[in-house]
Amino acid sequence: MTDREYQEDFYTLYEDFRDEQLRLGKAEKSLRSLRGFSGRELSELNCLDIGCSNGIFTRYLATSFRSMVGIDYDRTAIFMVPKEDRERILFLRGDAMRMPFPDESFEAVICAQVYEHVPNDLRLFAEMYRVLKPGGVAFFSGPNKVFPIEPHYYLPFLHWLPEKTADAYLRLLRKGTHFYERSRTPRNLRKVLQGFDIRDVTLPVLRLYAEQAKSPRARWAYRVAAKLPVWLWRAFLLTFVPNFNWVLTKRVDPKAKQRYEVIP
Repeated sequence: MTDREYQEDFYTLYEDFRDEQLRLGKAEKSLRSLRGFSGRELSELNCLDIGCSNGIFTRYLATSFRSMVGIDYDRTAIFMVPKEDRERILFLRGDAMRMPFPDESFEAVICAQVYEHVPNDLRLFAEMYRVLKPGGVAFFSGPNKVFPIEPHYYLPFLHWLPEKTADAYLRLLRKGTHFYERSRTPRNLRKVLQGFDIRDVTLPVLRLYAEQAKSPRARWAYRVAAKLPVWLWRAFLLTFVPNFNWVLTKRVDPKAKQRYEVIP
């Protein structure tokens, strides 16, 4: 992926980032995934939230970890963090591709819905690997390029188009002037995350969504999806999910073969 600029005033462009209940639901997803499938006691870990935005997510998670740090490049978002949260959590404005932390500074990392927004996600992944201690864990989520509906603009095939064509598509529908987001396929993402073992927690997340969904129709759909056979998910369905939900573990032996496991 080629370098590009950060999207200006990102915080003001997406209402979801200012929706506290929605953000808390996603924070709960991260917390349950790490608590249930990381094999670590979270209260013993210091944690970094990459792309912390206005701190809603970070504040919710902080009580479960030994210590918490949030970092975000968006000036508007980071200065929206309430004063009382700043008194107990360290929030920094910084670049996720060049983070101001020594090697192996953290035992846990949250990287939720961030990789598609940074100018170069390979640098983000390299930094995430660098700041984690060997055996450290991360909750990672983000959009799947194979899924045909682009999740930020809800437009079909937008993320499959060349950059200039995607820009023209947005302008034609008066949705914007430039398509910033970039996503990866499951196979490609596993390749670039080769320094980590991966636990795919899609099915537990679907069961959580069935609890959180406001409409009966959505609850029913999530319950049905979560009850489909695991072999069917492994063989076919995980390739086409709209969003990755993975628990990553930094391998102690970087030369070891990556393990990929589907959690039923």
